[in-house]
Amino acid sequence: EKRSMSPTDPSDRAHSVARAARDGHRPKGWRIRDLAFLTALVFLRSPALGFTIPPRQQRATPGGPPVAAGGRRAVLPVRASPSPGPAPGDAAATPSVPHVLFVECGFGNDGHGQNVTKAAVRACRNAIEFNSIPSIRRLVPEGYDGLRLSVILAVPPKYQDGLELEEVRKVFPYGQVRFTIQDGGMVAPSGIQIEGLGDTCDDMVVICASVTVGY
Repeated sequence: EKRSMSPTDPSDRAHSVARAARDGHRPKGWRIRDLAFLTALVFLRSPALGFTIPPRQQRATPGGPPVAAGGRRAVLPVRASPSPGPAPGDAAATPSVPHVLFVECGFGNDGHGQNVTKAAVRACRNAIEFNSIPSIRRLVPEGYDGLRLSVILAVPPKYQDGLELEEVRKVFPYGQVRFTIQDGGMVAPSGIQIEGLGDTCDDMVVICASVTVGY
């Protein structure tokens, strides 16, 4: 009785032949050529001879990520968005921090008076006032004088013009400070306008700060 043959993947044929041999039975159509095929397959897969049979390729689904050899999903690189540069007219622009030691974050709010500088000062103090780094002199080659600080302030666009960076700089007792201003933060209603506190509206001005410290 002849066995109907259909083109199959070599790996599938090898698995069927090996399974039959392992189970100890001889299916119909068993031929010497099957044993020869299995022997040749083991020979070709020998690492010592440097031969390998390429793994089965999988097709990527439409719109999905590409498929690498072996059926593994390839990892696509993610392009980071460019970081914002110093604000125009910022006299504090200095070289970036090539050796980063730590990054601190904080936020500040001016509930009445819409004083964006006060909110920025509070944000920077919130970022640094809970930390004590007694080993700065050992970590930084020039000690406190060699510190570099890169300060990112997320400020609501409508209040950026009133920001006084020289006042914010006084928060940091050591190091060279570079400021970068981003659109961000928050303008939220306080619920009440109090003229005696300098309110021109009921806005609360919230600023977020990120302070990168290094040398």
